[in-house]
Amino acid sequence: MPEKYELLVENKNFLFEGPGLISPEQEEAGERDHLSSFRADNRTYYVGTKNGKVFFGIDYYDALSDELTEEEKEKFIKEKRKIDGEERSAYVFRFGEMPKVEEQTQTSDISEEKYLVAPKRDFTEQPLPTPQEMDAPQLVELLKSKKVLFYTGAGISMGGGVHGMDDLLKNFQIDLAQKTDGFLKGSLANPEAMKKRLQKFIDAMHKSPATPAHESLARLAQKLKCKIFTENNDTLQEKAGVRAEHISGRWLRENIQREWLKEIDAVITIGLSADDRGFLGWYKENNPNGKIIAINLNQPSYTGDEDFLLKGDLQKIIPELEKNL
Repeated sequence: MPEKYELLVENKNFLFEGPGLISPEQEEAGERDHLSSFRADNRTYYVGTKNGKVFFGIDYYDALSDELTEEEKEKFIKEKRKIDGEERSAYVFRFGEMPKVEEQTQTSDISEEKYLVAPKRDFTEQPLPTPQEMDAPQLVELLKSKKVLFYTGAGISMGGGVHGMDDLLKNFQIDLAQKTDGFLKGSLANPEAMKKRLQKFIDAMHKSPATPAHESLARLAQKLKCKIFTENNDTLQEKAGVRAEHISGRWLRENIQREWLKEIDAVITIGLSADDRGFLGWYKENNPNGKIIAINLNQPSYTGDEDFLLKGDLQKIIPELEKNL
């Protein structure tokens, strides 16, 4: 996540300052250390990088699964761990240089306070809302007169060979609903091979070049003087020369004033399938008249009747917007 900003200028809306610029030197050193975790009642998986090198870990709580062989069980070290303030036994497996794990809370990481700023905006009732359809020329006209914020998801990076968290879960057979899964078995059987697979997956996030959509979005955001928020862990937007704000619930609360959201006429989402940080719900809560304009192949779950949908290939749509603005 980005460093905390010192927002000291009174009544100045940080969202209208435009994206920070990235020098070639900063872009070269743009890879960030990070840690992702996935938790169920009986275990937690950790995957991340430190100084560009992959690590991963497995914590089992209370007792190891009876589906593990004795040889597999011997690879764990027993420790005491505080979880929800209660001391429990943890059976720990580590591979690579992994940071120390702090006390954990009962909710999974994706639901923790640090990730969510508000309840997710998610329409599940049938029939679904029907956002108004919009085309690129209409959006160009809107951009000429309205104050907007860009918000990108995994869809913008897929064109550059970068995959999202769902792909990580699928490709590495992470299934925490089971007592054991492919990730657990593979990690214990051959941790070096698992590390190489993870390294390849994570390298794509930091070494892939910016896509045409990232390049055009960088220039659009500079011209319109608006920020780019993202849920992505990759650095493709930085490869295009500007800084995206890699948001979490904690970062939003510490850096964004609610009053600023009332000045945003529309949040333009690009390749974002779900409101995983709760930001769109927070935006609507603070600005009920604000609109969401989704650029996506399909209707996302967070768009309501009052919102807009521009269907199509965003790798073509974003450069078209830049060209015609």
